[in-house]
Amino acid sequence: MKLMILNGPCAVGKSTIAAKLHELIPLSFLLDVDAQMRFISHYREYPEERKKATIAISDVLINAMLELGHDVIVDKMIFHEEILDSYYSLAEKYNAKVYEIILWAPKEVILQRADDRGWRKDGLLTPEKLEIFWDKINQLKENRANAVIFDTSKMSEELVFQKVKKLVI
Repeated sequence: MKLMILNGPCAVGKSTIAAKLHELIPLSFLLDVDAQMRFISHYREYPEERKKATIAISDVLINAMLELGHDVIVDKMIFHEEILDSYYSLAEKYNAKVYEIILWAPKEVILQRADDRGWRKDGLLTPEKLEIFWDKINQLKENRANAVIFDTSKMSEELVFQKVKKLVI
């Protein structure tokens, strides 16, 4: 049983790789944390409450699926070490192997990819926030000894997937 955490800045390919892993691994659970957040009514107006609820929801879903014996794939930019560490604790409870993967690319590459895919009107993500988040992940990756880091800047989507697949399968 595995807990696969796909982390990294926005526009690095986390969701794409997570979806491919989910398709590949039967009965795996894909936890798109941001999608869960959107189930909280008025989530934009209550950032602190949203954060607490989203963390609680994620913990419950991870716990439930591991308890059932299923692999879990987490798709989320996480720069708070205590959240990542809590995921390790959940996995340990069920003897699940943790794969902490940070997909990475230089800031200018991320900004260009985000521009290319476009910005959601009234979206929470802005170019300024993207830069702040990139800086936070950049700092985090230096402290995560167990994380495997893949620089996606010069890799095709398929090559990134093959490298992640080789690691976790």
